[in-house]
Amino acid sequence: MSSKWQPEEEHVLRILIPTHNNTEIATEFKKRYEKNLPGFRKLRSADAIRRKCSRDAITPESLTDYSDPYKERWEYIKKLNEEYMMDAEEVTTGLVQNPTRKIVSFSDIHFPFALYDELQEAIKEHSDADICVLNGDILDGYAFSSYGTARRIAALKEYISAFELVKQCAETFDQVVIVSGNHDRRPAKTLARNTFEKEATQVLRPDLLARMANGEMLNEWGELVEKIEFDNVVYQKYDSWYVRIGKTIFCHPDAYQGGNPGATVMMLNKYFMNRIGGEHFDSIVVGHTHRIYKGIFMNRMLIEQGAMCSRQPYQHKADLRFPHAMNGYAVLYQDEAGNTCFNKSHVVYLGTQLPPKKEILNVNT
Repeated sequence: MSSKWQPEEEHVLRILIPTHNNTEIATEFKKRYEKNLPGFRKLRSADAIRRKCSRDAITPESLTDYSDPYKERWEYIKKLNEEYMMDAEEVTTGLVQNPTRKIVSFSDIHFPFALYDELQEAIKEHSDADICVLNGDILDGYAFSSYGTARRIAALKEYISAFELVKQCAETFDQVVIVSGNHDRRPAKTLARNTFEKEATQVLRPDLLARMANGEMLNEWGELVEKIEFDNVVYQKYDSWYVRIGKTIFCHPDAYQGGNPGATVMMLNKYFMNRIGGEHFDSIVVGHTHRIYKGIFMNRMLIEQGAMCSRQPYQHKADLRFPHAMNGYAVLYQDEAGNTCFNKSHVVYLGTQLPPKKEILNVNT
């Protein structure tokens, strides 16, 4: 290894010479060497330090005018930084000081596979929220599924359970906003696969979320038993898969981007920038992925909010299409102008649903 003295060694030597002897200086060099500090690649003995000082005429008297080059560089860098900060454009997106509106968002409840207890606890804990968003896949639509053959779970039971949730939320929060998910759209898709024209399917009214928002309470035979006035429940039939509240987009797409958590919401960020313009939103909250993610990308807060359901039976397949369900929900804070507070907004993680463990198979040989 080269014995050439490094600039860092030279600097420390000149700093210590006026107040330390060669042995003490060697001890200080050893400490830096053991910590693997930059420039201290070789152990320097007291004799090596003496020879260096003799060779270069380094004495306390010769160092009276020694200036610290590192201090000069530090001051220069600080000056560069100050000049940069003066000229740089400051982006304050997400730095909301006084949020005035709270939004709680639940998605992927998938009645009857809902996490009933966790859902009730979350509603109770965040009953102070101004708005509750049901961000898609409130229903599972298992009776309309193409994944399995067990059809015993009645669609009416799903509807009744989901309706009770909408009713509870309408009684708890000032406003309830419903977004449709791919599972909520299963009844209409099933009719379409059976060659029913769209105009004909409207007679059968397969948009069950619209019926819920309309306050249609059904019994177990599908009969309308009561019509409740949900004045504070909002469901937009046109492009029902997303809504914009303030500068936050809540959405539940059909598409799914594989890879790491966050891939789907990043894809949607590009989609909405092209569709409505980036200046019209500062955050996106996505259902559908059953994953937990929060990140800041392109000055926007991007969230995948997890699911409020257990792992569904049709996910237990060997094709690896379905990841483990990560349970959770999102809580958003906005100011009066609808700007989202990135620091206070968050995802509540409730755990991960893994498939059942199998016992070790003992095979007699």
